[in-house]
Amino acid sequence: MAEQIKVPCTIMRGGTSKAVFLMRENVPVDDAERDRFLLALFGSPDKRQIDGLGGADLLTSKCAIIGPTTRPDADFDYTFAQIGIEDATVSYEIVCGNISSAVGVFAIEEGLVPAVEPETAMRVHNTNTGKILHIIVQVVDGRPRVQGDFAIDGVPGTGAPVKLDYSDTSGGATGHLLPTGAPRNTLHIDAVGKDIDVSIVDIGTLSVFVRAHDLNMSGVEMPNDLTREQIEAIEEVRSRVAEMCGLPADNTLTPFPILVAPSQSYKTYAGDREVAGDEMDLVARMVVPSVGMHKAFPGGGSICISIAAQIAGTVVHECSSTTATPRDVKVGHPSGLISIYGQTEHTSAGWSVRQVHFSRTARRLLDGYAYIVDRGWSNTVR
Repeated sequence: MAEQIKVPCTIMRGGTSKAVFLMRENVPVDDAERDRFLLALFGSPDKRQIDGLGGADLLTSKCAIIGPTTRPDADFDYTFAQIGIEDATVSYEIVCGNISSAVGVFAIEEGLVPAVEPETAMRVHNTNTGKILHIIVQVVDGRPRVQGDFAIDGVPGTGAPVKLDYSDTSGGATGHLLPTGAPRNTLHIDAVGKDIDVSIVDIGTLSVFVRAHDLNMSGVEMPNDLTREQIEAIEEVRSRVAEMCGLPADNTLTPFPILVAPSQSYKTYAGDREVAGDEMDLVARMVVPSVGMHKAFPGGGSICISIAAQIAGTVVHECSSTTATPRDVKVGHPSGLISIYGQTEHTSAGWSVRQVHFSRTARRLLDGYAYIVDRGWSNTVR
């Protein structure tokens, strides 16, 4: 038996993230075997992921598994996996909005949907949430368009926009846009010794929003600025809210803890420019204590914050400089700005989402084979 097996794979950039793309037919069927396979592929657990394809960063330790559709209202299935770096964990909790843009490009290039010019629309079944994503990719000469003048803060240069519509993804984790039925809840957080307000919203990726100053922060901290005490407070909020939502509190990424504050000026993480307070509605930082602060802003979290900003009574709505709906919500993050269009509606039945969408750029970076040490997957991986 060969000491190593080779696995066909593609590396794609989507928005501010990178992921290894695999076809489902090349991945073990058994859940436990699949996780061990992915950990070996990425070189985890290891701080540098030196023996695999992981980039030793939250934004590059990602995997997209693509396969034939398992439901009649979708063109194909997409499963997202966040691979632990120092921990031997594989999480399927989130959809990853950034990588979703690369899914659209990949699908056309692989012939999963026919290329239609000038734009190809597709329906994607995200198995993580059980929801349908609508993606539109620009096409020229039968291929996804790569070059364009659309810029994303956190990605050098420009590219062609990929449109992502998450309007039908409310309640993917809990079944409800507002899991507690209220736009705001109060928790006592031992780490800061006081009661604080939080807002829990479930669309795109389940998130909990907290005012930065309630955790003794300004809201414009950078990834290397957090103290141990602040990280402990953030994790206490995250785990408490997970329990409130009936979800596991340990060894999980969600609910995404997102710190919000009123608009203010700051210098980007790269130090290459000053972001002015009047360019945005509010500032936000996504921090998952087990892996650190997002160096830009998560796509699924951006969907959630856009809608939260348009629900009266949330801490996001309170921090936002404007309250109109519909609108583009402009969020200041460590690498610059992200803009997300959303529209909410309030009736006697409660809050609902009329539409929410944003754009990213994406492109293929590499095709080839990954070689991993054979741990007995040869019988399940072709």
